[in-house]
Amino acid sequence: MNFMNNNANIKQFQLIKFINENCSEDHVVSKISIVLRRDKIEAPYYMDINVKISSCIDRLNNGLIHAMDMLNYNRRHNLTEEKYNEIESLIVNSFDEDANSERVNISKTDEKIKMVLTSINDEDFRNIFKNCQELFDVIDNLID
Repeated sequence: MNFMNNNANIKQFQLIKFINENCSEDHVVSKISIVLRRDKIEAPYYMDINVKISSCIDRLNNGLIHAMDMLNYNRRHNLTEEKYNEIESLIVNSFDEDANSERVNISKTDEKIKMVLTSINDEDFRNIFKNCQELFDVIDNLID
């Protein structure tokens, strides 16, 4: 899997998927936050993405040990109005109306839409990528 484009920019969601698929830890916890804003004067269409991935080790005698933060980064994008609307539509349509749960939370106001995705195991992670594949591809391709 190639998680960089020709200019060596990291495709963030492909990198996250690569880490998850190649990690042998039992407990890999990830949290992805995508915030779209359209209330700033200097950047009227704006997106902020924050990703955190942690690994834990389950020891029989010692219980669960929070071993390592593997990845913690933030990426910001100025968007065109057209790209903003496309990403907003993908966020809204990625999950059905009952999507708000402990794993998926979508909130929306006139100025902001926020999507928070949390996975605590491989199955959660695969489901998130299955439901959000198109959204993640569009965002990753912003840096091509």
